[in-house]
Amino acid sequence: MRIIIYGAGGIGSATGGILSQHGQDVVLIGRKGHVDAINKNGLKLTTPQDTYTVKIQAVTSPDQIEFRNDDVVFLTMKSQSTSDAVKDLHKYVSDVPVFCFQNGVRNEEIVSQYFSDVYGAALRFATQYITDGEVECRRDPPGWLIIGRYPNGTDQVCENVAEILRSAGFMVAVSPDVMPYKWGKLMNNLINAIHAITDSRDPGTITILDAAREEAYKVAKEAGIVWKADDEVFKDFPEHQALAGTRKWKGLTSTWQSLMRDSGTVETDFINGEFVRLAKKLGQNAPVNEKLQEIVIDMADKCEKPGKFTSEQLISLLELK
Repeated sequence: MRIIIYGAGGIGSATGGILSQHGQDVVLIGRKGHVDAINKNGLKLTTPQDTYTVKIQAVTSPDQIEFRNDDVVFLTMKSQSTSDAVKDLHKYVSDVPVFCFQNGVRNEEIVSQYFSDVYGAALRFATQYITDGEVECRRDPPGWLIIGRYPNGTDQVCENVAEILRSAGFMVAVSPDVMPYKWGKLMNNLINAIHAITDSRDPGTITILDAAREEAYKVAKEAGIVWKADDEVFKDFPEHQALAGTRKWKGLTSTWQSLMRDSGTVETDFINGEFVRLAKKLGQNAPVNEKLQEIVIDMADKCEKPGKFTSEQLISLLELK
């Protein structure tokens, strides 16, 4: 089995680098600057144990790959890029298993319009990609994932991918009901916009997060959405105990990283925006999440760096006190 990782940012590059270090055949698809740096110098991969230079194949488009029958695709780009990416992928391969290693809950639905074998993945990583050709993975195990077919079920491809990831040190569970775990992860991702706006982890950010989550919980419940926490799945895993001292890492989130790289886009429409959409379908509003969404998207449009407002200023803007 060859793993094609489409969207080689933090999670994609770290996953690809670690798999490659363990002998897995991997191809990265990423942005030109990142790909050029990898092809020139290798991928600089920093883990809790050491820093490695990984020689790994990297290209900028699926048209540079000769697809094989044993290929599996991991989508790891931000959700706002999924639609264009899978349209492009489908031009060059029509029958390949696609795993959505992404935040948000709509990627699988989008991918299923083009591919028949679609898989969801609820995942937690602590990666950072700011500089082209370099990525940090700050946990050991490097990531923990729940994977399953979309919309439900499991199969041998799913089991094979899980085993490949486990052999490289990832903590992986297979579930026939993966989407509730992705909704649970989405609840956790509400912090992303807050960190991006404030450039902070101070106590005020928790006040804002609590308000955003309370609003999201209410909307999801009224919409009949079922969500589950991944802790229940992993609590008996020996590796889970090893994470106790490393789970709360000091870095900030993927949305913060997008602003730091001046990428011009963020995935907030698919995180906070998901609950704004649900609320509108119910004839309601989600003002906290809508304001966070509005601020971050405006920052991305203007290529502003994280830290536009302090947590106290943001609390005032959100009228939380």
